[in-house]
Amino acid sequence: MKISVLERIHSFLPYSVNKKLIEKRLGSICANNSLMTYNVAISSPYINLKDIVENELDKCIAFLPYCSKPLGNSTCPLSVNCSSRKTRICLKLEGKSCNVPCSLGEMIDVLKKYDFTQDRIFIIDSDSNLFPWLERKKNEGYKYFLPGIGCHYGVAYALKYVQKKIGLEGCIIFLQDQDPMDKDHGVCKSFFDYNNMEKTDKGKRTMISNESIKIIENILSGKT
Repeated sequence: MKISVLERIHSFLPYSVNKKLIEKRLGSICANNSLMTYNVAISSPYINLKDIVENELDKCIAFLPYCSKPLGNSTCPLSVNCSSRKTRICLKLEGKSCNVPCSLGEMIDVLKKYDFTQDRIFIIDSDSNLFPWLERKKNEGYKYFLPGIGCHYGVAYALKYVQKKIGLEGCIIFLQDQDPMDKDHGVCKSFFDYNNMEKTDKGKRTMISNESIKIIENILSGKT
């Protein structure tokens, strides 16, 4: 994947700085005052989620990171070797059953409940594949991501690209580290760590929080 100037800038910033930058930026949006408590935010002040859900839900797509699959006490049945890389393939997205506790699978259940079809959900294996998919969907008439999910590092450098270059707006969920003290297996801390995910996830133990999943379901149901 070609490294953009924006990526290079963010790659030299510690994860904690990236986190503060994106929270400061999104924290200026009034609607995010309560949402960010649940690791959720809208991308721009003029986004009206209620209006989108009521009138343009069919214009929404979603992207979820493959690294939010479980590893540890529960492991995705499609992950062959946890020391290399989890697969982006998901049984639930393929219309099959899976009983393994999995935050990615739980989010897919919510999206499918509100008629998101398989072609409207992308499981990220790399940004080099995500960005072209988003461009194709924009050209097909889709306008929003609800939600888009990533760590603070990834969102910090990618959000402006998705907004300005591709022209999509929407709702963001920040990926969580299952164990914030686990420096080796938590969220990516730099571009070099992030880019290595194209080859190996180094046993990443990250997830979409239950609170974030509940907020998205409330949004899609019209309660929020």
